[in-house]
Amino acid sequence: MKDVSLWDRKSWKAVKESKGITHRQISEELGLYIGSVEKWFSGEKRPALIHQVALARILGIPLSQALENIIDPDVRELLRITL
Repeated sequence: MKDVSLWDRKSWKAVKESKGITHRQISEELGLYIGSVEKWFSGEKRPALIHQVALARILGIPLSQALENIIDPDVRELLRITL
């Protein structure tokens, strides 16, 4: 399967900061270690797709907006069906 990502670290970080959402709040919501979330936002790692979808929900980013970054039509169709 192709590498699928909704993740736009810089934009999502800006949304997180503008809403005052902390790494701790995200980690608690997702049931993950805070270090994992910190690595996502620092660019050291990228969250798995399931966490990207959950992050979009937590940050209030509509999935339709997140999907705009994906240009591959096969991946878009797969995500449309699954999400």
